[in-house]
Amino acid sequence: MFQQYMQKTDKVLERLDTNCQNQQASIRKIETQIDLLAMQLLDRKLGTLLSNTVTNLKEKVDAIITRSGVQLPEIHMKMQEKKDKQLAIEEEEAGKQDAKSKEEEYVKKREVDPK
Repeated sequence: MFQQYMQKTDKVLERLDTNCQNQQASIRKIETQIDLLAMQLLDRKLGTLLSNTVTNLKEKVDAIITRSGVQLPEIHMKMQEKKDKQLAIEEEEAGKQDAKSKEEEYVKKREVDPK
C-alpha cells in the first residue's frame, strides 16, 4: 500500500516537473519575442509611424463624392487660401521676430559701448 502511494506521488511529481519545464520554455520564448520587439522599436526613427505612409502627390482634390452619391463642391481652393493666409501670418511673425532680435542686439551694443 505504501509503495502504491509512493508510485502515485512520483507520477504526480513527474507531471509537475514536466509542467514546470514547459512553462520555463514558454517564458523563454516570450522573453525572446519581447527582446526582438524592443530591438525593432529601437531601430526605427523617432517621430515616424510604424506603417509606411504615402504622401499625397496630388495637391488638390478634383471632386469628393459621398456614399449617397452627392458630389461636394471643390475645396482645394479654400485649402490653398488657408495655406496662403497661414504663410502670410508666418512671414509676418518672422519679420516681427527679426525686428525684435535686431532691436535687442542694438540695445546690447548700446549697453556695452554707450556713445
